Amino acid sequence: MNKSPSNSEWLEIKAGLARRVREIREDLYGEHGGPLMAEALQIPFRTWLNYENGCTIPAPSILRFIEHTQANPHWLLTGRGPKYQIAAATN
Repeated sequence: MNKSPSNSEWLEIKAGLARRVREIREDLYGEHGGPLMAEALQIPFRTWLNYENGCTIPAPSILRFIEHTQANPHWLLTGRGPKYQIAAATN
């Protein structure tokens, strides 16, 4: 059975997630595009800044972020693999 991450490990995980959501936001909207990302996610800009600074991102917000940006959930969590989801092939 796996042990739960320690507090310092959780802080590292949250900091990594914050860095990666910021990186995707910068890819899509540029260095000063925080207000645009917040608008796209229908959240206050200050809330978005909190997410980029390492506050916990609620499930509905991260799911909207993934849907809007096509970010790869595995990459968001780990920093490994492709940054963006590959579009599903159409039949």
